[in-house]
Amino acid sequence: MILTEEKAKGRFYTPPSIVKMILDLAGYTGERILGRHAIDNSCGDGAFLVEIVDRYCRAAQSAGYTKERLSAELSAFVHGIEIDAGQREKALRRAAGAARAYGAEPAAWDIRRGDTLAEKRYDGRMDFVLGNPPYVRVHNLSDSYDAVRRFRFARSGMTDLFLVFYEIGLKMLAPGGTLGYIAPSSLFNSRAAAALRRHLIERNLIRKVVDLKHFRPFGASAYTAVMILRSGAAEPPEAEYYEYDPAGEEARRVSGLAPNEFCIDGNFYFGPKSALSRLAKIARADMKNAPLDVKNGLATLCDAFFIGGLPFESRVIPVVKASTGQHARCLFPYDENARPLPYADLARDEALDAYYKAWEPRLRKRALTGASRWYEFGRTQGIADVYKKKYSVCSIIREPNDLKLTFCDRGTGVYGGLYILTDLDEAILKDLLYTDDFMEYVALLGKYKSGGYYTFSSKDLKRYLACRLAEREG
Repeated sequence: MILTEEKAKGRFYTPPSIVKMILDLAGYTGERILGRHAIDNSCGDGAFLVEIVDRYCRAAQSAGYTKERLSAELSAFVHGIEIDAGQREKALRRAAGAARAYGAEPAAWDIRRGDTLAEKRYDGRMDFVLGNPPYVRVHNLSDSYDAVRRFRFARSGMTDLFLVFYEIGLKMLAPGGTLGYIAPSSLFNSRAAAALRRHLIERNLIRKVVDLKHFRPFGASAYTAVMILRSGAAEPPEAEYYEYDPAGEEARRVSGLAPNEFCIDGNFYFGPKSALSRLAKIARADMKNAPLDVKNGLATLCDAFFIGGLPFESRVIPVVKASTGQHARCLFPYDENARPLPYADLARDEALDAYYKAWEPRLRKRALTGASRWYEFGRTQGIADVYKKKYSVCSIIREPNDLKLTFCDRGTGVYGGLYILTDLDEAILKDLLYTDDFMEYVALLGKYKSGGYYTFSSKDLKRYLACRLAEREG
């Protein structure tokens, strides 16, 4: 597989408006920044360094610095690291150009070409660590894979390089220092970021959070959030939560949140206090005694073969695509007890046998799980419930009316979404799900999709229904 520069190196260029917002939130403003160290430890072509230099020059000018003193302090207090030689040269030129606008000519810039993963000289010295760390999944790393896995925040799950840069950035901070990053908002709820979240809560580090929600400053790449971290608080302070307004290019404060308000079951959720209180109640719902279950639909790993205009009638069942509510025909190579049929039984139908043989090479290339054989579905999920009554549910919505709840009788399968196993009346389910309350819950989960949509898991849906059903029963 050929990786783009973005995937291979995690290189995304930060818009100036986002850079300015991060520096403002981090307090890198005014004469207070004079004589204080600031670093972008993955500086790319210098987007953050240009703004850092410009602000330092303006502050120095306001304080009456001579050009000679300003030049010396730029050399001493502005720092950068970049692994790519070409990008580092661009950063040097841009930083020099920003300084030259104020008549400053530093004798030397501390903008180094180097590997931040191995850099130790800045540890414990920086007053500000500011930037946009690289986003690259561990499986896309080559020569640095082992180096990444040695970091505490990268030892579990399908980790990402930006988590390691949080660890490095925090080590670079001097006592009372401030870190401001824009990074994927997956750090709020992914398994890979669990160690980072625990560290932030245990050390009382979070000061400000800006969720950019569906606005993606880097185009079609990750959904992102800004976090401002600061050490030195004896008691857990409130974190100021902001939402980003793309039209005004500004962060608007929503509420102040205590750690126990936004940290729920080890994950981070941000919104108004009242909404988070409702979310916490849902998270505590008793799912074991709920009169329903929610599961993922069938996963054939080759829908083009199993679902559609099949040229035979044997071993075919109706299926509903949860995302649309539309019915189709599906080849189902299992009996009513969800046991796989021997291929010899299927091959008795000549048309079915010929159909399988034509597709066999492609079917064998699938990433089959467990003991699944080449002629079966690629995953076992949903198979055991085909002959049970259920309701299919689409799992991607933008507003309450986007939800599709479709009754599926015994013998009908569900694919392309979720399904609810229950004896409850359909009217009860619709009364709970086609609501602004459910939409608020889904939005708070923060699982964003393109086009302003949100998604949710089977566990998310079961928790919500279990809580609301319990409330209805008193």
